[in-house]
Amino acid sequence: MKKNCRIGARLHRIDLLMRYHLRSRDRDMIPPAQMRMLEYVTNNDGCTQAELAESMQVTPASVAQSLKRMENAGFIDRAAREGDMRANSLHITKLGLEAAANCRRVFDGLEECMFAGFTDGEKETTNALLDRLISNLESADTGEMNNMELSELLSGRGPERSR
Repeated sequence: MKKNCRIGARLHRIDLLMRYHLRSRDRDMIPPAQMRMLEYVTNNDGCTQAELAESMQVTPASVAQSLKRMENAGFIDRAAREGDMRANSLHITKLGLEAAANCRRVFDGLEECMFAGFTDGEKETTNALLDRLISNLESADTGEMNNMELSELLSGRGPERSR
């Protein structure tokens, strides 16, 4: 295979450039996983930690640390759930809404930058080709894992699946 056809090197460069652009646009941006959590809590006001964990496809214990950080930062509030004092309802704060919206703007801007000059058809083709690359690499062991679980597997911690 020719050197200029090395897709792995190009995908790695895209990953590095995306991280560079995200960091250069907003050094105080919340981590992407926290953004996903905030977006879930926004759309599911009053959800429990267990419901949030299920949506993220991880155990409740694995989201506990992020929730504690987000609560300390003033992004979420926890309130005892009526009828079940062991469970807390999660609510996003005004500050949390602002943090999630800022993060979403940065990510949307990055995607806009990446696809500058692409037609809608080229965007669709790019997504379809990337989906095929992913499908070709997924195995029976990894095919149902989300990105967080795959990262845990690669780090040696193993995936924490809610089953």
